[in-house]
Amino acid sequence: MDTETIMIPQTFVSRKSKILAELSAPDEEYSDLSPKGSVDEGIRDLIQDINTLPGLVTTSSCAGRISVFLEGRRGSNPAEEANAGEERKFVPSGGKGAGKWLYVSHEPMETENGRAIPKGFEANKERKSLLEVFGMVAGDGNPPSVDKEGHAPRLVRFHFEPMILHIMTATLGHAQPVLSAASSSGFRESGLQSLRCLEGDKAPSPIVAVRSAGLALESVIGYYEDDGHGGDDGQGVIRSLVTDEYLQLLVSMSNERFLTNSERKERFRTALLSAYSTDQSGGMRTKGKTKPDGWEDAETRRERKRAEGLAKKKLLEEQAKQENGKSGVEDHAEPVRSLNT
Repeated sequence: MDTETIMIPQTFVSRKSKILAELSAPDEEYSDLSPKGSVDEGIRDLIQDINTLPGLVTTSSCAGRISVFLEGRRGSNPAEEANAGEERKFVPSGGKGAGKWLYVSHEPMETENGRAIPKGFEANKERKSLLEVFGMVAGDGNPPSVDKEGHAPRLVRFHFEPMILHIMTATLGHAQPVLSAASSSGFRESGLQSLRCLEGDKAPSPIVAVRSAGLALESVIGYYEDDGHGGDDGQGVIRSLVTDEYLQLLVSMSNERFLTNSERKERFRTALLSAYSTDQSGGMRTKGKTKPDGWEDAETRRERKRAEGLAKKKLLEEQAKQENGKSGVEDHAEPVRSLNT
């Protein structure tokens, strides 16, 4: 069998060890610069699989998300945008300039007749409209005008963003199978994050960005109506430019894209693990057929996830029955479905 062993530089080994040590920290101690402040549940299995492969280590990730973001004031200091007394594990801007997150979810959002079903929904709790969930009040549908100083209004943007994953690789030889697996799985905008890795032996380790812009969705849905003082002091109002029905349409479209995103993520996982095999010396062979320990094909993984989801659903049903028995109130609500993909 024609194979090529690629040795791993010691500098990469040190970098990978440091990253894995940070990822192994307990959830209550781990923190990063994302709005969530931790690794998304929907991508943890993929990250663990990648990090078992020699010559690869993940540096940042997002499983995909729905978000609603209020733009900051033009020319303002991002630190001033944080609400007074609010503790944050992430930069106020979330990497998008000064502003404020109104809503972030890394899972599909459950709704019923245009009403959002929050996590841990209880039968005696009223379901919220999407306007309420996103922290907005109904507007008249008319766009706002510029202020007296000629400044454009601060807009509220709804986003669906598909998975993005950054993988540090030991060499360009290790990066090639990652790029190939990403492209064949639908992440067609993937590529090397920097070309400095071509500068020589002492160049930084190549980092591959696995991404796809085709699934992204963005819509302006509201604006901030200032109180006249130019700040977020609790007196201003975030008004919607669209109806609750339009927000329901955006959420439905995003939920469908979550499914496509999950399918592409699984194809990428299968393609990447199939391309890599390890030998006893710690090198990497890109044409071997041996799979890493714990490898599952797509069908086996799907069945395992389905079994875990059914078990979780049954547990939630039993807990709901116990709670209803204690309160003496009959539960007419459907059990919460597992959203893990």
